Amino acid sequence: MVAWPLAWLLLAVAQGLGTVIAGGGWIGVAVPMGLHPWGLVNEPSIAFANTRAALFLYWLAPPLGALAVAVLLPTLVPVPPSWAAEVGAFQLATASAVLGLGWAPPLGVADGPAAGVALFWGVRQVVFVAVAALLGVAVVQLAVARLAGHLWVEPGGPLRRRRLAVALVHAFPPALFWAAAVWLQGWAIPPLALLDAAAVLLGALFGAWRWMPSSPLHPHPHMGWRRVAAVAVVGAAVFGLALWAGAPRMGRGVAFVWGFPGQSNNVRPGMAVVRVMPLRAQRTPPAR
Repeated sequence: MVAWPLAWLLLAVAQGLGTVIAGGGWIGVAVPMGLHPWGLVNEPSIAFANTRAALFLYWLAPPLGALAVAVLLPTLVPVPPSWAAEVGAFQLATASAVLGLGWAPPLGVADGPAAGVALFWGVRQVVFVAVAALLGVAVVQLAVARLAGHLWVEPGGPLRRRRLAVALVHAFPPALFWAAAVWLQGWAIPPLALLDAAAVLLGALFGAWRWMPSSPLHPHPHMGWRRVAAVAVVGAAVFGLALWAGAPRMGRGVAFVWGFPGQSNNVRPGMAVVRVMPLRAQRTPPAR
């Protein structure tokens, strides 16, 4: 469960880093589990939101970041030869597709990337959400194909029932646990978010049913019980932190801020602001 909160955080990180590239300042994050995550920033200018730089580095940064992780991690990024690394890569790529391209876009229809692109660029929210979900359905199959490739060491190879089992066992339980956690926290879950996330998960099943994976780059790595227990402990701790950071406060999210919000900041109205680092005292020039 480490990968799913990390994938959620990466949506805010992509927006923060994108704004820095555009000339702004990154001052914090907000990662409510029932609302779209935000990279909290000081925008480069008051009119930044409707610029071309903002389109790609601010509004589209979260879905493009999720798309990049879901595509590159199973295909090009080197992964250490261990079962923990293989499963971790699968989980992070799958979570990026399910959460970043399926779950998050509908949460931003009222206040998020979908709303911003509709307001400033005339792309209807339903189009934005549909395109993101279709991309998620397509790219999640890459992660399934990579992990299922290790089935070549089994007698008979990667049979269809085994490939389906890989997708069911490794993709569906974390997604169901995520949805249950959001519901138990009291967030109002839009039905479209559930439908889009379910569509991406079904894309994982389709990929397992349809495609015969290539053989893995290295033999099937072994994972002992001690490592399984260690990963479980770390996963529980990380998910517990995500639950705390993503819980609603008076029906809104929490803004974790380490910088000074300027006049062009994007801290959402109603967010509870938690200062991560104290502000430095303003230095005054010595008296002469």
